[in-house]
Amino acid sequence: MNFKILNFEQSTFFVTFLLLVAIMIVSPVSSSAQTIEAYQQLAAENNPAVRAEFQKYLASLEAEPQVGALPDPELAFAYFISPIETRLGPQQARISLTQMFPWFGSLSGKRSVSEAKSKAQYEVFQETRNRLFYQTEKTLMELYELEQSLEIAKENLDILNSLVEISLRRYETDQASQVDVLRAQIEQEDLKTEIALLEDNKEVLIQKMNELLNLEGDMEIITPDSLLPVTDTRDELDLMSQLVEQNPSLNRLRYQEESARNMKTLAAADGKPSFGVGLDYIFTGERTDVTNLSGNGNDAVIARASFKIPIFRSKYSAKVQQAELNIQSVQSQIVTEENRLETDLESSIRDYNDARRRYQLYDQKQVQRVSQALNIMTQTYAADSSNFEEILRMQRKLLDYQLSRIQSLVDMRSSSAYIDYLTGKYNLEMSREP
Repeated sequence: MNFKILNFEQSTFFVTFLLLVAIMIVSPVSSSAQTIEAYQQLAAENNPAVRAEFQKYLASLEAEPQVGALPDPELAFAYFISPIETRLGPQQARISLTQMFPWFGSLSGKRSVSEAKSKAQYEVFQETRNRLFYQTEKTLMELYELEQSLEIAKENLDILNSLVEISLRRYETDQASQVDVLRAQIEQEDLKTEIALLEDNKEVLIQKMNELLNLEGDMEIITPDSLLPVTDTRDELDLMSQLVEQNPSLNRLRYQEESARNMKTLAAADGKPSFGVGLDYIFTGERTDVTNLSGNGNDAVIARASFKIPIFRSKYSAKVQQAELNIQSVQSQIVTEENRLETDLESSIRDYNDARRRYQLYDQKQVQRVSQALNIMTQTYAADSSNFEEILRMQRKLLDYQLSRIQSLVDMRSSSAYIDYLTGKYNLEMSREP
């Protein structure tokens, strides 16, 4: 077996090279849930879309006292230009007061319709808020991935810079061919281009994050220093049950179905008679042509009762039929939405499991194996320059695996966040505070 002693310059390079590879293998270990929750809360407080939906909910609450009140009483005044002569004197003016009453249960039915609509609007607010939470966490994870990818790429660029330098020195001493130098320079320039793209993408994500937070000026977005893999042990059947019971989109449709049913009851009540009561007060002047007339000039008081009789039944039947069709339509929407959401949940669980497997593969096997192979090849390169192309290829593979490890970790977190979004993890109790 032949051994070749390395000179001081070569030994220094390879020690540096191995140290850089070791640094890149280290994986993050701390948690950042509090940071994510802080950004989510900040987004909920400032995002205009969430504010708009909550204001719509508050506006819908103001409809209930309007629809649940009696019609305003009617007051009328009439003046007889030509007084009507009666036995007790001329009638000169009349004041009438009338109050109409709808059929029994109509007002409570209108209040029920309004209440169901308000609840449906609250679920729209919840859906908007929960989606914002998911978008905030996902964007923060993507920003974390970019920053980690940049760090890894720059570390790999340092290694490539060292490879370019050593290949140049070996070429100058006729220990390597010019092809080795060109190959290293090609990889070097390709990686610089990738780093520039990552930096541009980072600026776009920062802008997106500021848009979600809706803060004046550009806020510095501080990403977590490191992330732990998410261990989601929730049973799939439990997740499906939570989705059906808690998803705001489904709850919104259920409240719409409740509103449609109340509308049907109300439409049937509209086909019933309504009635009113009234009072007329007539001002009567005194007769001057008669003396000793009992009740001369006494004013008249008249009590009235009125009824609105729904004779033309076709329009009332049409209203009932319309309400029934609306009920059937919403029921179909519920089935469609539930099927869609269950499919989304299945896909998210699949994506989570896939990301978990990929992370375990890259973190526990591939990165270590490639790093070990690269170390061996680097040591061999000191004695035989023919392996330089393979070193560059292995270096590229190490970079790809390190980036894939970060991506799989972020994919795992994002899939878990989407599952939380679908199952309504961040639902609030109905209130007047967002």
